[in-house]
This record gives sequence, structure tokens and C-alpha cells, in this order.
Amino acid sequence: MSDKPKRHDTKSSGVNRTDSRSSKGQPGNQSGKPTHRVEKRQSNSLSAKERQGKSTGNRPSTLASSHSKAHTKSSMNKPSGSKDAHTTSVTKRAYTEDQNKKIKSSTTSQDPRPITESHNKRYVSYEHIGHLEKVRKKRTLSAALFLVIVTLLLMVVTASAIIYINDFVSAKPRFAFVTTGSVEHSVGTTALIVRDEAVFSSQNSGTLVALVTEGSRVAKLQQLAMVIPEGMDTTISNLNNIQQQIVEIERELVAKGQAETAKLIYNEMNSEMLPVINLLRSDSMSGRLADIHSYTSTIQVIMDKRDQSLQNVEFNDEQLIALRNTKSQYERELSAGSTVLAAVMPGVVSYKIDGLETVLTYQLLQNMLPSECSKYIADSSGIITTDPVINSGDVVLRISQNEIQYFACTVSDASVYEYPLDSVHKIRVPAESILIDDCKVIRSTQYEDNVFVVFQTSNSIERLLDRRSVDIEIIKTSTEGLRVPVSSLVDPDYTKGFAEILINSSGYARSLTVILLDYDREYAIIAPVEGFDQPNQSTIVITNPHTISDGEKVEQ
Repeated sequence: MSDKPKRHDTKSSGVNRTDSRSSKGQPGNQSGKPTHRVEKRQSNSLSAKERQGKSTGNRPSTLASSHSKAHTKSSMNKPSGSKDAHTTSVTKRAYTEDQNKKIKSSTTSQDPRPITESHNKRYVSYEHIGHLEKVRKKRTLSAALFLVIVTLLLMVVTASAIIYINDFVSAKPRFAFVTTGSVEHSVGTTALIVRDEAVFSSQNSGTLVALVTEGSRVAKLQQLAMVIPEGMDTTISNLNNIQQQIVEIERELVAKGQAETAKLIYNEMNSEMLPVINLLRSDSMSGRLADIHSYTSTIQVIMDKRDQSLQNVEFNDEQLIALRNTKSQYERELSAGSTVLAAVMPGVVSYKIDGLETVLTYQLLQNMLPSECSKYIADSSGIITTDPVINSGDVVLRISQNEIQYFACTVSDASVYEYPLDSVHKIRVPAESILIDDCKVIRSTQYEDNVFVVFQTSNSIERLLDRRSVDIEIIKTSTEGLRVPVSSLVDPDYTKGFAEILINSSGYARSLTVILLDYDREYAIIAPVEGFDQPNQSTIVITNPHTISDGEKVEQ
């Protein structure tokens, strides 16, 4: 009995544990009751529980009540020796759970999202969740429907824009009347212009003032120009101003219709000027500026000729009569102190000199080599200019007595059989918009594959008086008839000489077969086919037939 180990007393062990804590600095309680510190913590825990209950709507905490009940039971069943330790542990657990509840409560108030599934079931009803799901689906369906409607609208707008652009950009049929004209085949080259001319020099130095218009026909002993010495610049300026005023008043009177003779002069000069102006516009739009100076020079000559002709017209205007009297007075003043040059022979006068007037003659052309002609053309400036300031002994004017001029040129890839002697050809001068149809061959020389030809003509001498060389087109063949643009031909067969055209017949496109007589780069000469409708000058042809088919309605 004495060898068995002794059982430790629970009460004594509890006392020892309490004493050990006391030895570590914690006060012990020999009577087994909770200490003052434990009681204070318990009271704080109870106060926190009360506050928790107030914040949650005065609902007592289930967990706290359970712990208090458990604590009561354990305190009743346990011995009094272990009562102190058990109370301390229960108080700690209650305090920890209370703090966790505070943290969870604060988190729930800050973040409205549910933390756990049990929490959702506690605070959110199933009916509310179903309502939210329906709202979400409805919004998703509305957004999808809106996107579909917007996409369809964009597709409709895009398709409409494409149709409109295609209709706007697509080529529309263009129309032209069938006209009567000709188709020419020509060869181009550059010609040297030669004239039999007499020149006149001045014995004095000064400024040259012309008394007649460039290119005018003058009579023998007619005053042509004055050489005004230095010191009379003021008189010259006054004379120029008076002449400008006279021209302006004459134009105003013509515009008012006060002189029928002057109106006829204007119409005649305008008809000569219009082709040159059209060429000037065409070259300016296409960027060809080589002949601009030639065009302006030609226009100036025509205007000077018009103004000279108007001086002989009586307008019965007092202001114009006074200006003309003042002009005559200035001219007399200048004549008194100047050298006057008069014509010793009749002919066409020019004040533009290049120094070749006495070198290039008819006799020289009879023996000229083709290489010499090419050299003269290369060295010439094309248009002859004038200098108003002259020195003693300088040539100041020239007169072409006979009414003949010569064109010397080299035609490439040609034969003398194409240009026999005494044959007559048509020569076109594009820069002057003139056609000379009486050019007679007076010399034709074959060398290698080229022909050196000299033409003689008596037309357009005044128009070409200021030129030493000019580009020409020698017309080889010409066909006249009903003319249409080449672009209006449909599937032309140039070998057999047939083609089709589309005409506007009562608002519908109709195909018409025609005979193709001749053509060039721009126009074609056509003739009707027997058994088919005959085109005439009132027929409207479609110039871009690729934009419409036979039988389709013609849209203007």
C-alpha cells in the first residue's frame, strides 16, 4: 500500500498553479475567487456586450449568452479550487469573440457585399435576388437591341452613300451634233521665212517713234517714223498720253454705237484677233508657253492696226476733236526738232530688224543647201523684235515691196514625187491660226530620205512680217463631209471602212451603221449606208458610247 504513488490533490494543484503565476509577478488568490483584474476585464466585456446589443437593435448575442450559461454551469459543477482558472479562460474567449464580432460588424457596414452564403440568406431575400437578375437580363437585352439597331442604321447610311457616290462619279453620256467639216493629214516642220525687202537707216541718234502701224501698207513719200534727239522726252511722254486718251474715247464711242464705220472696223479686227486669243488660252491651259510671246505680238499688231484705222473715222465728239488737235501739235513740235523718215517706195512697213533682211534673198534660196537652211533656222530667234533707241547709221525700218514671201523647209521621210515643181499645197500656221492655201513649190531637192522644199505665197505677209522662222503643217490630203468625233465610233473596222455610232433617238440610244471615209486623231468623216437611216447635221451622236448600251434610255 505504501508503494503506490500518491494521487495529487486537485485543489492543491490548482493552488500551486496559482502560486506559480503569482511568483511570476501575477497576484494570486488563496481563497479561489477571481482577482480584481479579472473582475475588471469581465466588467469591460459586459459593457462591450451591452454596447453591441444596442448597436444591433438591442438583440442579445447568442454566443455571449451561451458562454455565460456555460460559465454558470461550470462554476456550479466545478470545485471551488479550479473556479478561478476556468473563469479567466472563459472571460478571455468571450472578449476575443466580442472583438471579432466588432470587426465583422464594422466590415459589414463599410462593404455592402455579402461575406458568406449564410450572411446572404440572413440579410438578402430570394425575391430581391430574382428581381435583380431580371433587371440585369433586361438591361443586357436592351443594350444588344440598341447595338443591332445602330448597326443596321449605319449599314443603311453607308449603302446610300455608296450608291450616291457611284451615281455621281459614274460617267454620264455626252452628246454632240454631227457637223460638216474636213479631216486633214499633214506633216509638221519648221520653215525659214524669206522676203525681198528694202531697209532704211538713220543718220542721227535718238529715240524712234513710229508714225504708222507695224505691218501697214504705205505709199511712196509717206512719213513713216521720226528719230527724236535727246532733250525731248517730255514731249514724247505727252504725245503717248494723248494717244492713249484718244484710243479710250474711241472705244467708249464705239461701245455706245455712235459710229457705224468704227463698229465695222472693230468687228473686222476682232475676227482676226479671236483665233489667236483661242490659241493663247489653249496653250496656257495645257502649259505650252513657247508661243506666248508670238501670240501677244500678233495681238498687239492687230490692235495697232485697228487704232490706226480709227483715226480716219469722224466721231463728231468735241473732246475727241480737241485731243486729236493736241496730238497734231505735239507731232509738229517733234517733227521740227527731229529727223523724219519717209517711204521711197510703196509696200508693207516693219520696224523690227534682225540684220538678215539683205542677206536672205530669193537668189540665195535658189542655191541654198539644206544644211544652211537648218543653220539659219537654229540661229534665228523666231520672232523679230525692235529697239526704240538707235545710233547713227543703224537700220530703223524695212519695206517689203513685192507681195511675195517664201517658206524654205526640210520634210523628213518624204520624196520629191510628193512635192513636184509648181504643185500647190496648203500650209497651216498654228501659232497664227491661219491657213495659206496657195503655197506653190518653186524648188524641190531630194537628199537621203528627206526633201528640201521652197514654197512661194502672196498671202498673210502682214501677219508673218515679224517672224523669221515659224512652225508649219504641210497638209497632204483633206477629206470633207459629215464629221463626228473619233471617240463616238463603236467597234470601227478601219480596213473595211465601216463603223457604228450611237445616236439619241427620242430619248433612247440607238445603234447606227455608217461608212468610215477618213479619220485622224480627233475626227472622222462618215457617210450613210444604203438602207439605213441617214445621219445629218441635226443628228445627236453620243461621244462616249461606253457609258450606255443600245436601247437604253438616255439620261441627261
